[in-house]
Amino acid sequence: MLQHLRQGRIAVPIVLGIVFGLCDAIVNTDGRLYLNHVSVWLRMAMFVLLFVVAFIGVDLFRERVRAGTLVAGRPESAADPAICKLLDYSWTPRALLKLWGVILVCWLPYMVMLFPGVYWADDSGQLLEHYGANVFTDHHPFLVTMLYGGMADIGQSLFGNPIMGLYILVLLQQLFMPLMLALTVMYCARLGANKVICTLELMLYALFPAFPILFSSLVKDTLSALFFTPFCLLFVEVIRRRKSVVPPMLYVGLFATGLLSCLTKKPCVYIIVPSLIFLCALGLAKRTKIVVAALGVLIAAIMLVFIPKVALPAVHAQPGGKQEAIPYAIQMVAHDVKYGGGDMSATDRQLVSDFLSVDYDKIPEVYTFYSADPVKLRSLKNPDLMGDFLKLWVRKSAEHPVGNLEAYLGLVQGWFDFRSYDGTPAYMVVLTDSEWFNKQILDFVPQWPVKSKAGSTVRDVYDAAQSVPVLNLLFTKALWASIIPFFLLYEVLRPGKGKFQRLVAMMPLNMSFACLLMVPISAMGGEPTRYILQLMCVIPLFLVSVLREAGFRQEGNEDDEQRRSA
Repeated sequence: MLQHLRQGRIAVPIVLGIVFGLCDAIVNTDGRLYLNHVSVWLRMAMFVLLFVVAFIGVDLFRERVRAGTLVAGRPESAADPAICKLLDYSWTPRALLKLWGVILVCWLPYMVMLFPGVYWADDSGQLLEHYGANVFTDHHPFLVTMLYGGMADIGQSLFGNPIMGLYILVLLQQLFMPLMLALTVMYCARLGANKVICTLELMLYALFPAFPILFSSLVKDTLSALFFTPFCLLFVEVIRRRKSVVPPMLYVGLFATGLLSCLTKKPCVYIIVPSLIFLCALGLAKRTKIVVAALGVLIAAIMLVFIPKVALPAVHAQPGGKQEAIPYAIQMVAHDVKYGGGDMSATDRQLVSDFLSVDYDKIPEVYTFYSADPVKLRSLKNPDLMGDFLKLWVRKSAEHPVGNLEAYLGLVQGWFDFRSYDGTPAYMVVLTDSEWFNKQILDFVPQWPVKSKAGSTVRDVYDAAQSVPVLNLLFTKALWASIIPFFLLYEVLRPGKGKFQRLVAMMPLNMSFACLLMVPISAMGGEPTRYILQLMCVIPLFLVSVLREAGFRQEGNEDDEQRRSA
């Protein structure tokens, strides 16, 4: 225990505890942070102690059992649960189909009860763009909007109901994602996890109700997860092979899944591209480095140059609003307006009114510390004033640093607290009906499924599972959003060589966490839950790859080794 406390990596749970304490403090004070109150410091001390003890405790437990649970090839033990002996995690198509079937059977009741799928407000807005009621923009990925519109038209042509066309996409998600999750379990076995670990992972994917409920809904985050999960598998496989020959089809898969992840969810470009670029810093074969770097540059060029300069004009789509790039600057200035508006000059006030769609005088009324949307809205009054607005933000940041901290913590509070902005438990909120939508869509799609077949029953099941002590930790946003990523960082920094290599090896997870820190809402409604979906899908993969006893193989995969030995 004392040895762990002397290690430099102890700073990781300390930082996490401090942030938790600060975020928990603002819940009681409507987004304000009173650093002169002793309760703030007591909160930080409590969470620091909690995470230091938890991280060290889990690490000590891992060291005790690693010889029995995370080593590849451990003989099957009579002490293993019976269910572990019934399941096959070998790298074979037959095993994949069995695991796919297990997950699918467990998801089937949710699939039936949530028919014909759950649709979000974003879906209705994108369909309104397709039908011409709203301007066609790239606020949401324009290809996703076109896909929704095309499938709605197919549903209208074949079934006389646009929703049935969208339901085809939902059904494809429900069939394809269990296959990807089953492949993830098998790949963890390939990395070295034994049957106990793989069975626990399978149970998480099959029985945790958040997965089937989320993938019974249709939104860009669920579509993107279909491609981001296999991208992470291929990413880890490139590292596992290291200096051995990488098949060309692996490069093709890496490019295709990476690009599709970005095309279906634009922030993924800031996850995929850095991951590929940093991958070149590892001890890969020279040819592999060149190809991987080229893939990253190509994806960046497509997303940041080709899409805005060529694709959007070609389909007559407007680019997304510039306000989406600076939500934190807008929120921080709005915070200054609400709590320190007296020191705003007349010129500053006019600039705020001219730049934002919300007038200066209205900001104190609409400002909420837990969401930037009421001030940010969906557009800017005059985007050309962005440079002047950013200068104002920088100037006010220097004048009111604590105010900026309050504004920032309010937006990320949901990722770093066990309580939500209103004091309720910070659980993941899932939609089981399509009640959250733009009412105008009823003029074009009167069949909009406001209620699912048995959405209330699914909600009751979800709430019941969420109420079970200990199990309810799985339903906490902070577990997936920050606690596990911070714990993995703690493990990556364990004593010994290779810290940088281990850090690079989990770049997709690192960058996913970093992107969460730029999301302008984390504690209200169902959106925060879908924002962490891709993390939920791949965290088990990175947990196994980071915590297993041995590092990534240096000399190709197991099949290569078997061929050499033969």
